[in-house]
Amino acid sequence: MSPSKTALKGDLGKIAVEHGVIAGDEWVTVPAAQIREALEAARADGYSFFSFITCVDHLARDGGEAPFTGSWEGDPPRFEMVYELRDMERVRLIRIRAFLPADDPVIASAHDLFGPANWDEREVWDLFGVRFEGHPDLTRILLPDDWEGHPLRRDYPVGGDPVDFSQEHQEWQTAPPRA
Repeated sequence: MSPSKTALKGDLGKIAVEHGVIAGDEWVTVPAAQIREALEAARADGYSFFSFITCVDHLARDGGEAPFTGSWEGDPPRFEMVYELRDMERVRLIRIRAFLPADDPVIASAHDLFGPANWDEREVWDLFGVRFEGHPDLTRILLPDDWEGHPLRRDYPVGGDPVDFSQEHQEWQTAPPRA
């Protein structure tokens, strides 16, 4: 994922820290504090279809650093927020990335800019623990309310319960004689 040498146009170009193209898809990195301005600029440029928001935990990367070349004070960012928007008229997409610190990952909510972001933000909070400032109902969406922790974080304890397998597995895994 190498940064592009071409200039990004419009208001999004003024906000972007870096940008590039990978596998034909354009991406930009913006400061987390300006994510709403970046999303508004992209929407004004025709990216009006919201595809998704997701999060990447870069804790286990080589060297433990996220793929971020911009300036950062303190520890390197751990979480990468990825917003994918599409321009259906010009058949193009853009991924807008913002990086968050490990100790208190918080970013502004986009639920009022793109309605479906409401559910995606709840999912990211539920599974990664990223808080969305200004979200009207940041509650769990996939896990029970009494669940402790955020299971898609790479430092979440991995464990499990032993599973007792039946000795009848040969019967139900074998195809019938006339299949």
